[in-house]
Amino acid sequence: MTETWTQRLVGRLAGRTAGPTRRGFIGSAALVGAAVAVNPWGFLVRPASAYDTVCGTHTQCSDGYTVFCCTINGGTNTCPPNTFIGGWWKADNSSFCGGNARYYIDCNALKDDPNWPCSCGDSSTCDQRRIACNQFRYGQCRLDIPMSASGPVVCRMVSCTPPWQQFAGICTTTSATDNRTASHSAPCIDGSPPRGSLDQLIDVGGAVRVRGWAYDPDQPEVEIPVALYRNDIGVAWFPTGVARPDVGAAFGIAGHHGFDITLPSPAGTHEFAVFGINVGPARGNPVVGSGSVVVSRVPVGILDSAVPGPGGTIRVRGWAFDPDQSGTAIQVAVYRDDVGVSWFPTGIQRPDVNSAFGISGQHGFDISVPSPPGDHHISVFAIDLGPAGNPLIGRRGVVGIGLPIGWLDSLGVVAGLGRTVRIRGWAYDPDQPATAIEVEVFVDGASSGRTVTSVMRDDVNTAFGLTGRHGFSIDISPAAGTRRISVVAVNIGAAAADQHIGTREVAVP
Repeated sequence: MTETWTQRLVGRLAGRTAGPTRRGFIGSAALVGAAVAVNPWGFLVRPASAYDTVCGTHTQCSDGYTVFCCTINGGTNTCPPNTFIGGWWKADNSSFCGGNARYYIDCNALKDDPNWPCSCGDSSTCDQRRIACNQFRYGQCRLDIPMSASGPVVCRMVSCTPPWQQFAGICTTTSATDNRTASHSAPCIDGSPPRGSLDQLIDVGGAVRVRGWAYDPDQPEVEIPVALYRNDIGVAWFPTGVARPDVGAAFGIAGHHGFDITLPSPAGTHEFAVFGINVGPARGNPVVGSGSVVVSRVPVGILDSAVPGPGGTIRVRGWAFDPDQSGTAIQVAVYRDDVGVSWFPTGIQRPDVNSAFGISGQHGFDISVPSPPGDHHISVFAIDLGPAGNPLIGRRGVVGIGLPIGWLDSLGVVAGLGRTVRIRGWAYDPDQPATAIEVEVFVDGASSGRTVTSVMRDDVNTAFGLTGRHGFSIDISPAAGTRRISVVAVNIGAAAADQHIGTREVAVP
């Protein structure tokens, strides 16, 4: 069984304080366990006995403090008959209220009421404080009853909800504080701790979505906060307030008690716990749900090239993989001119990628995308196997689809051969990629003739997946002076134009 963070913390602290014998430790464990159940933080962080944690300090009638109402009112945390709410004060940073203020509400008798003689609490309970002995009144509640008509404080109610909210129209917001009463409590101040559920804990790509509900049965109309912990570290308090009609119908309550939190989180496995924060008289803030979730990472990849291909196509090549399932082939989405073409699988061996990332599998792609003649741009997105997202891995412009493709590698005067200029490069027509084509040379805008590609260019064939001879090496002898020389690849396919592949200037001797 997996321990909660509270259990682990209890275990660690108990290890520091356990007696020298196992029998002695077990003998005290039952009382310790009860104390932790009703007030875990109060017991764990204060150097007090378990008995004191339940009852608090100043428990004797001689200490001068007033008894809790539930002690003398049948266990009910309300003013008993023949009393009225006379005023209130608070203790700040209360462990009973999740670090918020705890409110103590005086129930006063009317002056000279014979039903409430001064006495002490029942000796069988730790709450033996005074009953109707202390004559004072703070005066923020029931202002219609004058001070002159007020009798002694009979008992005290207690709550984590501000009195001006709990008793709207009866109490004012005028505040009084007495932190000496912060540890005062009684076994009968039970109430009901918050209830709730962690319904959904999912990875949404770089973040975790936490959904559920929580409410306090002691104040079912109040929207309570929940505390979110990630890996045993508190993140923050978050409000409820999301409509959950199913919860309202199930428990017969009003209000919006759902929560829906999206928390950015780094990749990896995380443990989450949600605590319902008590607003009623009960002690403690229980865990309403916990679980673990794996936060995924977005795919990675590169668009290596997007170039004109045969038959009016664009050849798209690259690689992509999902780090969360690195051995599995994924898909890539190809867009042409920002319009989706289709999804295509990876599945081509890329040993360079596997070696670089230390992974296995086939993560390359080599796709032919039909395209009309003209200039285009290609975008490729890697499709995540989880919810992390589909990142753009490359965007390339592609010029002249359907036109010949080529490059003017070099152009210069050949030493020792007078006015001879040698022109080298390559060209092919994607519509007929195995066929040699012609290239035409222009000197200062005038044609100097055509030549068929006839030189084997293994580098070109490898780069574009071709066969045949697509290189050229042409010698011309133009007139002396600075000449502007251009090379055009002559189209033999369906496109209606030739393709300029390079221009250089050269000084002819």
